[in-house]
Amino acid sequence: MTKPSKLPLGSKLGRLSQLALLSVAMFGTTLAVSAVEPTAKAASVPEIGKVAVVDMQRILNETAAGKKARKDLETSSLAKQKKLDKRREKLEADQAKIGSLKGDAQQQAAEKLQRDYYELQSMYMTLQQELAEQEGRTLEKMYANCQILAKELAKDFSLDLVLIRDQSTVLYVANGVDLTDEVIKRYDKQYK
Repeated sequence: MTKPSKLPLGSKLGRLSQLALLSVAMFGTTLAVSAVEPTAKAASVPEIGKVAVVDMQRILNETAAGKKARKDLETSSLAKQKKLDKRREKLEADQAKIGSLKGDAQQQAAEKLQRDYYELQSMYMTLQQELAEQEGRTLEKMYANCQILAKELAKDFSLDLVLIRDQSTVLYVANGVDLTDEVIKRYDKQYK
């Protein structure tokens, strides 16, 4: 036999109301899940037929545009490196002179050398950033051009999917599935 609860009637009704609301919420959730379930089962992944791959690294290395871009980057890099080397050599010469100075002159020269050294570091960082941005713009442009070519190839060869061939993503490629040679030919023809 259960002991009668000593809670006031209002508390009992409040708990009953909470239980009723909880039951309705659970029932509603069950209805919502069961209503969504058939829709989720109806959705399916489309079947993929023909797939091909393209090696972007080869396109960058073997197309005329890729070779020109690499040459431009190397030229720009060499020019920036010469600028840095010239500043570094001047700093080294200034540092060698500091030893012959005395007192305040030596301290002022050392402070100037320190500022010049920080400027050289800042210049180096700026030049590195400029090179990275130049390279990024080149890669972005070439990638966009390859996307256009991939769409054309997909139409021409009735392909469903064209992937970038990469050692970390594509482990095996059968003969005839790699379209890189065709992309290189078309790239050189279309984007001189």
